[in-house]
Amino acid sequence: MLVKKIKDRLPLEFTKSIDLMTEQMGFPLDFSANLDDIRIGFSAARDQSIEAGMAIKHVIKESHTAPWPDGSHDIPLFIYRPENQTKPLPVVYWIHGGGLVVGVAEQDEAMLKAWVNEFNCVAVSVEYRLAPDYPFPVPLEDCSVVLEHIFNNADALQIDPERIVLGGGSAGGGLAAALAQKTCDEGKIKISHQLLCYPMLDCKNQSKAAADVDDTYIWSRDNNYFGWKSYLGDDPVTIDPPKYASAPHHHDLRNLPPASILVGDIDLFAQEDIAYAARLSAAGIPTALHVYPGGVHGFEGVNQKAGITKEFIRTRDLLLKTALGGK
Repeated sequence: MLVKKIKDRLPLEFTKSIDLMTEQMGFPLDFSANLDDIRIGFSAARDQSIEAGMAIKHVIKESHTAPWPDGSHDIPLFIYRPENQTKPLPVVYWIHGGGLVVGVAEQDEAMLKAWVNEFNCVAVSVEYRLAPDYPFPVPLEDCSVVLEHIFNNADALQIDPERIVLGGGSAGGGLAAALAQKTCDEGKIKISHQLLCYPMLDCKNQSKAAADVDDTYIWSRDNNYFGWKSYLGDDPVTIDPPKYASAPHHHDLRNLPPASILVGDIDLFAQEDIAYAARLSAAGIPTALHVYPGGVHGFEGVNQKAGITKEFIRTRDLLLKTALGGK
């Protein structure tokens, strides 16, 4: 049933924050007209995250590159590790969000540093290339090449190749889900867990999975259509997506690692994420699904003092701690 007034479901503690974000950032964003300007705006978000991360001590940041197999491109990546690391540690391989068309690896730096500090792990973030400049399969292949690079160089990088957690938010969550499929099919690298935060999974969202909401804050149907069309190079609603392009399509899911999926219930991705979690569970994959009433897309960045934000962060971090082998 269509929700006619989605704003009625928005918690009061988000209303002013969203109004302010809308005024400052111009939501809903018009990617088709202002993509370059929007990318500059995400660079500002990166700067803010880097500045916030400076308060987190005893974490070392390293810049690396991973070469494409044919030598045509070097993919930048950032590695965060404890200052006095003396042994191989589990790793969380994080893929940033941005609708497949914007975003940078360092935009989540403060969060990754906090994880390293709290869970005594290594964190890796990849600077994958973006659509429409680089459509599928390039962004996914960039992520795959970096994953293989850190696996092949596990000793030198001081990571435990048996404890690799794939994670991502939004489009990064969708790429992480697809990368888990590709990696498990290839059989070389063992993924211990997938941590998918409000993942952008289904290119058919326009007509099917999001039918319960009229439209959403932060990330709209028009944004989603632009992102998927840029990535696939064709109409995402009518195209039969290639394998690994859109995680719910062309995969039976039975060979995947355990998964945790977190999403707000008025996020455009809510129903596709719930549906994917149900399919994983039906395929015999241990799956944790957490749905937050009143949560918009990326709500933990809207108001960090809100009750559901605190619950989201607490749950997300506990799931990650467990996946990395913590008690």
